[in-house]
Amino acid sequence: MTYLIGLYALLVIHFIYVEIKGKPLYAFFSKGLASFGFMTVFVLSLMGQTSPHLVIALLFGLGLIAGLLGDLYLALRPLRPDSENIPIINSGIACFSVGHIFYVVALLMLAPLGAIAILIALFMTALVVIGSKVLKFDMKGAQYPSYLYSLLIFFMVGQALHYSLLTGFNTHGMLLLVGALLFGISDLILAPIYFKKDTRSFMIASNLVTYYAAQVLIALSVFYLV
Repeated sequence: MTYLIGLYALLVIHFIYVEIKGKPLYAFFSKGLASFGFMTVFVLSLMGQTSPHLVIALLFGLGLIAGLLGDLYLALRPLRPDSENIPIINSGIACFSVGHIFYVVALLMLAPLGAIAILIALFMTALVVIGSKVLKFDMKGAQYPSYLYSLLIFFMVGQALHYSLLTGFNTHGMLLLVGALLFGISDLILAPIYFKKDTRSFMIASNLVTYYAAQVLIALSVFYLV
């Protein structure tokens, strides 16, 4: 598994390099490989699972597949006219929303609904709405899908925290919690990239590193599901 994580890291680094260099066609291909990497980690993690947890493990897998599809949709942006930018972003949001629904359902099967999940979702979404107004994001038709997606992803973060608290921060809970937090951070970084056109290399690299770290931690957590 260690060697596989190392190979995955190399694929992600290669994709980030190609993306920053502004080679969209090569980036599309390398992004697919990088995203396939976290699916490979999931499959190997799944091999260690027994039947009582198989359904939960598969739900995490479906979430990862939705993320892979979202990756490929969003990678189309540089390859298509600017007029298709918002529809492509909304397609990506839809895919990742489906993925987070699978993650949330899996988390709710592991632990009852926590009030902290609702509070974090509402608080963080309020900050996102206010932040988008203050920073004058040019969101156009992606405004409300983005807000709803924010509600969903931070609900996942809150439920992951609730689950981790109940399990005493065991390995599975910690991997899920850190993965969920990194996912939220990644999307917060992505917002100014998409809606303020802040395409500095630092921003792009930070977004991609946190995103792929999040997905591989979620995939790896399945191995420790007990």
